[in-house]
Amino acid sequence: MLKTRTIIIHSQWLNNQQFFLKAAAENGRPLPPSEWVKQLFLSHEESFYGSLLEEASYHGEAGVLLTAWQWATLFKSERFNRFIRWEWDETGDFSLAVAPAIYEAVAESGFVPEFHEDGLIFQVPDSVWEEFAPGFWEESVAGISNRELVSSLFQTCAEQAFQAAGGAQAQVSRLAGGKLTAEELNRYFDASRWRQWLGIEDSSAPFTAGLRLIEPANDNEDWILEPVLINRKDTEKIYLLNKRVPKSWQTYLPEAEQEQTRWLRLFPWLENDGTLRSSLPEELAFLFLTEASEKLIQLGVPILLPSWWESIRKASLSLSAKVSSTAGSRPSFVGLQAILDFNWRLSMNGADLSEKEFLELTANNRRLVKVNGEWIQLDPEMVRKIQGLMKKAKKEGLRLQDLLEQEFVPEEEPADDWTDPRLFAHIQIELNRSFRKMIAQLRDGSSIPLLPAPAGLHAELRPYQQFGMSWLLFLRSCGFGAVLADDMGLGKTIQLIAYLLHVKQQEPIQAPALIICPTSVLGNWQKELERFAPGLRVVSHYGNNRKQGDPFKQLASEADVVLTTYSLSHLDFDTLSAVEWSTVALDEAQNIKNAQTKQSRAVRKLKGRHHIALTGTPMENRLAELWSIFDFTNHGYLNSLAHFQKHYITPIEKDGLTARIEQLQAKIRPFLLRRTKSDPDVELNLPEKLEQKEYCPLTTEQAVLYEQLVNETMEEVQRLSAFERRGLILQMLNKIKQLCNHPALYLKEQEPAHLVERSEKMNKLVELINNIIDRGEACLIFTQYIGMGEMIKQEIEKRFAFKVPFLYGGTPKEQRDRLVAEFQEGDFPVFLLSLKAGGTGLNLTAANHVIHFDRWWNPAVENQATDRAYRIGQNRFVHVHKMITTGTLEEKIDAMLEKKQALNDEIISSDQWITEMTDNELKELLTLT
Repeated sequence: MLKTRTIIIHSQWLNNQQFFLKAAAENGRPLPPSEWVKQLFLSHEESFYGSLLEEASYHGEAGVLLTAWQWATLFKSERFNRFIRWEWDETGDFSLAVAPAIYEAVAESGFVPEFHEDGLIFQVPDSVWEEFAPGFWEESVAGISNRELVSSLFQTCAEQAFQAAGGAQAQVSRLAGGKLTAEELNRYFDASRWRQWLGIEDSSAPFTAGLRLIEPANDNEDWILEPVLINRKDTEKIYLLNKRVPKSWQTYLPEAEQEQTRWLRLFPWLENDGTLRSSLPEELAFLFLTEASEKLIQLGVPILLPSWWESIRKASLSLSAKVSSTAGSRPSFVGLQAILDFNWRLSMNGADLSEKEFLELTANNRRLVKVNGEWIQLDPEMVRKIQGLMKKAKKEGLRLQDLLEQEFVPEEEPADDWTDPRLFAHIQIELNRSFRKMIAQLRDGSSIPLLPAPAGLHAELRPYQQFGMSWLLFLRSCGFGAVLADDMGLGKTIQLIAYLLHVKQQEPIQAPALIICPTSVLGNWQKELERFAPGLRVVSHYGNNRKQGDPFKQLASEADVVLTTYSLSHLDFDTLSAVEWSTVALDEAQNIKNAQTKQSRAVRKLKGRHHIALTGTPMENRLAELWSIFDFTNHGYLNSLAHFQKHYITPIEKDGLTARIEQLQAKIRPFLLRRTKSDPDVELNLPEKLEQKEYCPLTTEQAVLYEQLVNETMEEVQRLSAFERRGLILQMLNKIKQLCNHPALYLKEQEPAHLVERSEKMNKLVELINNIIDRGEACLIFTQYIGMGEMIKQEIEKRFAFKVPFLYGGTPKEQRDRLVAEFQEGDFPVFLLSLKAGGTGLNLTAANHVIHFDRWWNPAVENQATDRAYRIGQNRFVHVHKMITTGTLEEKIDAMLEKKQALNDEIISSDQWITEMTDNELKELLTLT
């Protein structure tokens, strides 16, 4: 007789989801899984007869791991190899007793899970608790009570069974992703409906129970709600429940009634005296259409709605404002804040409502109304927003600025925040003919009529200058400020003078114009006005003896143009702001680029009928500078600085979003005119310009100091906070610039000696000047350090024995004017200027060489300085020399600037980017090569 083999199985729960099995022979010898797994799992389809099980080691002993659902399917019936006698431990005996009950409950789904926001919770059905005597639940396995263990195992087995059954899981996922809340799902599902939903059980009824909503014949009547039975085989055949239902269906009617009970549990407001409502007032009909029907459809309930509902469900009520024809003749000085006369128009799906009709409907809390034979829905949220719009419009009016928002930046989505400044972008504005014409001219300047040069202008305007004057006058007629951003040397001054003459001659009400400029060009403005428009009465508000208060008002009233400086715009603000100016014009408007300075705030508060900004660089480094200039010319057009920061500065400077760059360009283009010397329309016939980089190595002294500075700074940088780190890096960058110029400048030597021998830049400069002098030519030398300028002045005067004037911030106005005139007359061949004081506003065409001794690291600022010589009036070849020390930070920054050359053609970030580099990136940038 064949002896039966005995295998002892030891089992252990590692957690609620993993069950560990190991085996031993009768003599206690551990058995590897290969000797017993296939015999134990002989009939286990779920693990493909043991081949899919994961071998594992626990406390050094080999075995296999089962999931909770694999455990239940293994122990549901004792279908193991019958030629082996299997011995079980306590956990195994528990499994053989409990697994069949758990498997049956899960597999047959004779229960309904509880829906929660984060998933399903499976409660043990009563059938499992009733399977065993009460004493069984008081026992425990491995220190865990049987009741607690069964509850946990049931939840885990149910979850894993659902994951294994892809179809069932997909059904549940569809519920979880819909509009039904967990509470609503718990109210709707019972055990029978749950089994049908999962596909475990099929309904034998020949019909499907559903609901039909019928619109009333008249607008003010109730809607009809009917429970219907739809033939499963022929869905075109529909019967009213309990009315002429086929006899063969009678047996199944309780199932339809059960479904009705579920509907009422889900939506108690559908109940009336214990039964389903047969009619719905408008408010409940709207609720059924917008919410209940979608939730019922999600649950698989057929819903029959009026055919027009789907088309208007996705449509929303739109609000438009038609500019009244009474505003047809556009008045002068309309301005951004001008309030337009308009009529409201509301429409949806071809149905139009007047403002009066809309207000009557909303007053009666209407939700579904018939207008001109067409149904429309008045969604409460949309009604609230439109009412807010109308209320705001009555309080503030519909401004011309709101119209421009729509016309120039239509692709920008308005915010959902109805307190947003772009509130009125929600409205489609319909223009009358005169406003359509104005918008077309703003969008395409070529349609602006060209005006002749005014009488009394002692100059002939070039075609592009005539257009610039006409453009300024057109914007004045509309009440819009202007930014004339032509390249340096294209004659912004003459265009403004022609504009001022035209205004004086054409406008009956006379008021003076105010021109604010840097101190360095105040004298230039006086001379240019005297030369080109001697008929204009000009007053200069400058100097210790300048008038204040009423005497100033009297003086200004007798003038056509008042000249003053940026520094006085703040100091004398009370005096200047007391006058209502005809025009407030800024020359070199980048002087107000920092919106937070007292000077910038003062200038932006001045009142004038028209604001004009002249600048060759409307944005030198950061977008905030552009905002500041526009806040002066067209206050509020770019909204608040915080709003501009959020919508443009951050997306462009930080994220580099090209779409936002395009939006901003479209928005500012109508009010910013920029022409460059290379534009075909300009045709200046300027001579050629050559830009040449003069590379100079460091001397040994400079190289030693350079490496020492970098090493010491990098050591300290690593110990500092982020804020302190930025400050130290900026301080170091300034020191590096000084060191690259000359070691004496860096060391702050009081009486430096051997200037040429200690710096190759100085050596190269002397060589350049020698060649320039030999050819009988003249040059400008720019530096940003006064100390460097003094050394250059000392060395050149000593070597060449002629005077070298140095124009910087501390040079008095009268002396500046005299030096500029003397240089233009050829009194001296070398003019030394600090970049800040001499880089703008001056006409120095006597020079045909421009030398940048040190780099500003901003192409726009350097180009401004170069254009002191390369401008109208220049008839000689211009040679620009940019001095760079090789192997240093200067050379590396120059390479990066090549990629960012056109600062005003593409928007770039601030030079502060160096401070944001990592330590390794910074070290690589600074290391001497």
